[in-house]
Amino acid sequence: MSTSDPQELLPRAYQTEIFERALKGNIVAALATGSGKTLIAALLLRWMASNPSQAGKKIFFLVPKVPLVEQQKNFIVGQTDGLKIGGYIGAMGVDLWDRPKWLKELQEHDVFVMTPAILLRLLTHAYISLKQISLLIVDEAHHVRGNSPEAQIFHHHYHHTDKEYRPKIFGMTASPVWSPKNPHKHIADLERLMDSTIISVQENVAELIHYSPLADVAIIKYVATWQDAPADSLWTEINNYDILKDFIEQEETYISLESRYQHALDHLGVLAADRYLYTYLESRIAAVGLSAQAQSILGDLSKLRNQIQLVRSFLEKHKPRFDIQVAKYDNIVSAKVWELAHLLGKYKSDRLQGIVFVERRDEVKVLAWLLPRLQDSEWISCASIVGHGGASEVASIGMTVKAQEATVREFREGKYQVLFASSVAEEGLDFQYLSLVVMFDVVKNVVSFAQSRGRARKAGSAYYAMLPTNRPDMEAKFRAIVVAEMSNTSLLATKRPDRMDIDDDDDDDGILSDTERRARYVTSKGAILTYSTALVLLAELCALLPTDEYTDSLQPKYSGGFQAMVSLPPALPIPRDALDYIGPPCRKKAEAKRAVAFKAAVALHRFGCFDDYLHPVREPPVGIGEDADGRRVPDARTEKIIEVDSLTAYDNPWKEGAQLWVHPIEIQGRTAAGLLVANQLFVDRLLDGRELGPVRLHHGIQLSFDSEEERIERLHLVANFNGRAIDLSITSKPFDIKNRAAYIVPLDCNSSALVDWDAVRRLANPATCSILWTPQTHLDIEGPILARHRRRHRAMLFKRVRTDLTCLSPPEPIQGHWPEKGYKSYFHFYEEFYPAHKHGNSPLGVTEEDTMLEFIELPKARTVVQRAFVPVREVDRQHTVIAPHHAIILFPLSLYVFQAFNVLPALIRHIMGHIRTQEALKDLHLPPLDQARFVEALTLPLVCAGYDYQRLETLGDSCLKLATTVHVFNRYPHKHEGQLHPLRRNSISNIYLRGRALQRSLQLYLSGERVLDGRLWKPPSADVTYDPRGRPLTKQELPRKALQDCMESTLGVAWLTGGMEMVLKVGTELDLCFGGAVPWPERYARQHRDAPKEVPPALHSLMEKLNYQFNDLWLLMEALTHPSCPAKETPTYNRLEFMGDALVDLFVIKYLFPRFPDAPPGKLTWTRSAAVNNATLASISVKELSLDKYVLHAAPSLAQATLKARAEFEAMPYSAIVARYWSLQPPKVLGDLLEAVIGAVFVDSGFQLEAVWTVLERVMSPMVAELHPNLPLDPTSELMQSLAKRGCTRVRFKKAEVMDSDVREYVVRVLVHETELAEPVPAFTRPLAQAFSCDALQKALEAGAIDLEKLCTCKEDRLNTTDEKQVRKYLGRADDDPEDVPAALERIAADSDDDGAVQSLLALGNLDEISGPPGNEEEQEEGDSA
Repeated sequence: MSTSDPQELLPRAYQTEIFERALKGNIVAALATGSGKTLIAALLLRWMASNPSQAGKKIFFLVPKVPLVEQQKNFIVGQTDGLKIGGYIGAMGVDLWDRPKWLKELQEHDVFVMTPAILLRLLTHAYISLKQISLLIVDEAHHVRGNSPEAQIFHHHYHHTDKEYRPKIFGMTASPVWSPKNPHKHIADLERLMDSTIISVQENVAELIHYSPLADVAIIKYVATWQDAPADSLWTEINNYDILKDFIEQEETYISLESRYQHALDHLGVLAADRYLYTYLESRIAAVGLSAQAQSILGDLSKLRNQIQLVRSFLEKHKPRFDIQVAKYDNIVSAKVWELAHLLGKYKSDRLQGIVFVERRDEVKVLAWLLPRLQDSEWISCASIVGHGGASEVASIGMTVKAQEATVREFREGKYQVLFASSVAEEGLDFQYLSLVVMFDVVKNVVSFAQSRGRARKAGSAYYAMLPTNRPDMEAKFRAIVVAEMSNTSLLATKRPDRMDIDDDDDDDGILSDTERRARYVTSKGAILTYSTALVLLAELCALLPTDEYTDSLQPKYSGGFQAMVSLPPALPIPRDALDYIGPPCRKKAEAKRAVAFKAAVALHRFGCFDDYLHPVREPPVGIGEDADGRRVPDARTEKIIEVDSLTAYDNPWKEGAQLWVHPIEIQGRTAAGLLVANQLFVDRLLDGRELGPVRLHHGIQLSFDSEEERIERLHLVANFNGRAIDLSITSKPFDIKNRAAYIVPLDCNSSALVDWDAVRRLANPATCSILWTPQTHLDIEGPILARHRRRHRAMLFKRVRTDLTCLSPPEPIQGHWPEKGYKSYFHFYEEFYPAHKHGNSPLGVTEEDTMLEFIELPKARTVVQRAFVPVREVDRQHTVIAPHHAIILFPLSLYVFQAFNVLPALIRHIMGHIRTQEALKDLHLPPLDQARFVEALTLPLVCAGYDYQRLETLGDSCLKLATTVHVFNRYPHKHEGQLHPLRRNSISNIYLRGRALQRSLQLYLSGERVLDGRLWKPPSADVTYDPRGRPLTKQELPRKALQDCMESTLGVAWLTGGMEMVLKVGTELDLCFGGAVPWPERYARQHRDAPKEVPPALHSLMEKLNYQFNDLWLLMEALTHPSCPAKETPTYNRLEFMGDALVDLFVIKYLFPRFPDAPPGKLTWTRSAAVNNATLASISVKELSLDKYVLHAAPSLAQATLKARAEFEAMPYSAIVARYWSLQPPKVLGDLLEAVIGAVFVDSGFQLEAVWTVLERVMSPMVAELHPNLPLDPTSELMQSLAKRGCTRVRFKKAEVMDSDVREYVVRVLVHETELAEPVPAFTRPLAQAFSCDALQKALEAGAIDLEKLCTCKEDRLNTTDEKQVRKYLGRADDDPEDVPAALERIAADSDDDGAVQSLLALGNLDEISGPPGNEEEQEEGDSA
């Protein structure tokens, strides 16, 4: 019965018989291939899924081969309804999925189709237990034997689960018997292990035979030949030049290739054998490129090129041989193949559909190529199908699942008559009814025979086994297999006693010993370690050890026979006496190997090399799982813009019974106005004078009123007063002035009322707020006079009467805006520019006799405190206005009160920032921090205050990295760098920091009231709520990025306040992963190992260069030990390099921060990148310390590579290195060595930073002296910024490889809107190729050779995106505003005169700021907080 048709099928009687028996207990159904076992499984699955007693449990369907996963999944989907079914194979990367990912899959699906190894992994790591499974279906159940994954599931999990919680078992097999010898034992073992009864059809046998007929079996004999390769063969000719071994490089690979060639020669003939060799060498040439060491040494490059050219010449010579038709019985083809061709010729027909099973996959492909080239066989259309591939380098490349599915589909559709197949086609794959099956190679066991024979299901079909004439033993074995398979049905149908007489001395191949069955190690999380899983876990752990291109992947080394020994790689950072283990004596060598692996894995778990889920700690997805202390990472996945409650300094003055306070504002020693609020502001603790310059705020004075009505009436007056004053001094954009929490009021210091209510009424009253100017006005008023033009919303300061001008005078040139330019006179300008019909029904009434007045136009308020106040003595520098007196209105507001309005936005923000930081210090229990710096740390860039958190965030980022690194390094002394990195990564990632910020309610204290320009400013709203302590809260919208950034900026303040001790205190209070606030020297007491009696001269000279004497010389040895070094005295340098990386990073930023106080954060980050990249550090390693001469390694190619790097660095000054480091490609080991040595100094000194700074200042001073914020960008960053400024963000890099002169080079194509605009430039490494291609495109853009505007649609694409609308709303811009966000942000940032605003605004608008070199860009949302 085909499983390829997804439509629902009706079961036959024999299928119903098996199904009903399955309902009663665990069974293994032994039915022939093609008899519809999968339909029975689907019926059982459907029944179990609808059983209320099994609700919430999962169903697992295990298949032995990858192609079967999708096939069986699709069949089950067609036979069920409402179930969520998932299919899982290794190619999906499931081995890399972590616990949260699997838990999500388990929650979202009901049925799981997978290979047994995947379920075994889930059980091993305790992602699921058998108690959670209701039904376990095992396809091809005969594999449940020995040490197979299926058997391990039953041995170590099923039989260790209480019987009442075990899942129902349904197995399927074509034959439960592998060998003809003692089939009763095979059946009994399988039944015992699967806790099931093996059954076959008993009541509906006739129907079964009708629908599943058995093919006739016959033997085809051939004359076997064994020969040497002829002299004219490709193998002989190429070996005569003694080149093959060198070209292949590895002796084991050559021996395997020779064996495969000889087998093909014996079984297929010289033509097919040479064809196999030809195909292999072609693929080998394609795969051979420049290894890292070959790139560095010209001699190796020339040798490789010569080898490739010589091999190519042989291939070209022999290529014509493969285009011929082979004459009948030509001896270049074996007798075995001719017999196969003769047999197929007997079945010559358009309707022929047959499979030829071949043991070796390389011979499968060659036979499919060869057969149609034989005389009289041209009519045969052939295809081949093989598995996915194995570990052998010389085996033919396997097929992907899609390729297999396509081949099967085309074969079913009749495109091919004969399919050559490996054993992959024996099991499960759904073929049509075939008329012919041929076993080209020997049948190995009963199962193979039953499955392959079951493929021939058409009535009258035939099954042929090809056997050599001179091997009667092989024929006898085959006949015994046939008899055994035919006996299976009767054997299963016979009612056997519960205890059969089984020969205990029989061959026990495939049976685990009692010791291995009992060996289980269960962790606290329920993960289970067994003999077999230990082998895999040990290999995974070692494979994750950090290596480089000069070191092969590290693996455990096994030795011994029936008592095995394992030696772990010295790179493992565990005690040196824990690297070797000896296992117990065992009956089998394979079991001995598993036993010693089990012993080692248990020890490594206790060392912490495996976690309690038995993970070797791969890198998990950032933000998911636990931090380095095992605490759950807070869920902080939020919208890009979040609305939060934040503390406000200003209560609601409009609420009933609110007290009103006035805080006098002193400007340049004069107090003319006050700030009216509903609460006392404790300014003595808030304002420091330094930041506000000439502006100070004094203690509040409470106002008193006779009644609540009077208080509200006065508030309305104040609101109207402020509305008109703000219109001229800050913004003309309308807003609700009567719902504000802070106002300016004029003061009369000589009055007991304090507030000058008369002045308030004059401006608040519409009748008195606009008085026309008369020629006598300036004579009637003392002091500075404010006025405004009747057609402009700008305040002006009266300067003088222009008696030298009349209204008919030609306009006098003025600086700045000169609207009257080009007019005959002032009168003509006003007559034409301000006619009554153009400006409403209120004509200006300017006459030729008007008095001309001169004013200074006063600027509106700026957002930055230092720039907000313009002293009176400087107003002459402002814009001049000359106007007739009829165009002027007297503005009844004191100049000094106007100045108070000028500083209002900055003053409001300043007070808010100080109060919030004061509350943060108390609420978060932070130690005393620099007040002004802390305000800066909690101020967002979009406030445009002249300062923000960005520079401090850059400094705090390095502090965070080091503090976390030291904690992780010491907490996990036996984890290597590959394991430490994800622990640190999850503890410093953006989403982690944001989660901690939300957990500690940091959003309460952030100042993010955006003041992008004066037009958008409003006084603080009176709509407030209250926290449990009665403090007023206001709604605030913040970019989510601000939360994590302010965590880091707070650490930056801590560093500037009190160094690393203060960082540890603050970080601990913020719940970061620092291990506590105790200083490191007190926290980590280190015991030094015994040093050699005499210091080796090499180490002595290195310590002199460092100017540091090591207490523990083994630490220095460790810092110099490369992964290729076989010595076991110390681990490799990777752990110390992990530590040193963070130390160097902080050293550089602490040097740059005070040296360039005005450098924007983006340039500060870029400058740091120029110092801490591998090329720059490698140059210091070579030029200052000669570490290339001290490194301990066993890789000759590394020595050659470092020699080349030394020559390159010695010819370059540091100024050139930091400017073009991106173009240098030294071995990474050189930069790692410097970091490792620095890490060693730190650990050896007892974690004293001063010792490290002393060494770093000594070795890095020549380099850091060349650093400055204006270093050139690398080509990739240059291009990205250039495109971003043009509004284009759709850039993609497409990597490719090219073969030029037989040597691999790399190209990186730069696609802008999926269009390649410049020719890529090849290079020997991908980073260089990318840099060269970006440089070429940038030059083309600068030269104007590319019209980007015609190609780029970024603006149009952005206008309707969710992020764009969200940011647009945040900025207060209308949805239909034609200006897109990036353009608006650039303009606003430029208007703000704030150096830090541009980059923060561009980042908000999704224009990515590139602040690092290729490969070192800042991590995105789920990346490191870099």
